[in-house]
Amino acid sequence: MWRNYHTVTSIERALELLGKHGSRARLIAGGTDILIELERNLRPEVDTLIDITRVVGLDRISQDKSGFIRMGPLVTHNQCVTSSIICANAWPLAQACWEVGAPQIRNRSTVAGNLITASPANDTITPLIAMGGTVTLRSVSGERRVPLSDFYLGVRQTVMLPEEMLTEISFPALRVQDMGMFLKLGLRRAQAIAVVNVTAIVGIVDSENGMSCDRVRIAIGAVAPTIVRAVEAERFLQDRLLDEAVIERASELAAGASRPIDDLRGSAKYRSKIVSVLARRALLAIHEGDTR
Repeated sequence: MWRNYHTVTSIERALELLGKHGSRARLIAGGTDILIELERNLRPEVDTLIDITRVVGLDRISQDKSGFIRMGPLVTHNQCVTSSIICANAWPLAQACWEVGAPQIRNRSTVAGNLITASPANDTITPLIAMGGTVTLRSVSGERRVPLSDFYLGVRQTVMLPEEMLTEISFPALRVQDMGMFLKLGLRRAQAIAVVNVTAIVGIVDSENGMSCDRVRIAIGAVAPTIVRAVEAERFLQDRLLDEAVIERASELAAGASRPIDDLRGSAKYRSKIVSVLARRALLAIHEGDTR
């Protein structure tokens, strides 16, 4: 358990403390993950917590002129659910945030914390990878931007250094022609860890034969050590018309991208089947224009 607790009012002070204490320190905001990890002795080396909740401006969601959406590290899941920017321009993320925990948890837990915890079952990672999200990492030595697709090394492992702080999450807004859907299966209807979650984003454009698929992205969670992209399914859908046969084949290809394990929440065979089911449902919802 921790021995030192620092409350800071600036990013600079937080970085100073991280630089001083290194792997023995952790940032805390919502605390819904880190406190459980400490209680279960999953991070026995940590003896210092740095509370960043009083740093002004870190809870903002904004969109710049180029269309990029930017979120600070104190943005909570409920903020995303109620944000007009997120609901209008990043609907799959709003759907995923709605699936996190209970209302009390969503009021406290941050999207940044969900990303950093790095469980492949965490709901917000999947839509943010599908939307091309990037995180900004900062230390006393400088700043770097890392695509979320390169951020994860394995279960609860990231490229983040002990002295670094995640200061921003950014991603391009969905285009006008893009439709997206996040779906999740848990062992109960609420407050459940995902057995599988899927995000599908498809651009629907006019073609000679009707409305065809453009720039398809399908990301799948809880079926591998990190979030996986269903690349073969994405390529198959490109420039094709969405009909029942195409959707069925794409959902089969999506299932083939998974590398699940057997655990208490489901067998590998069951998870692969559920990937196909959720991918089919998401693509059907997009086809029917019923993602909300």
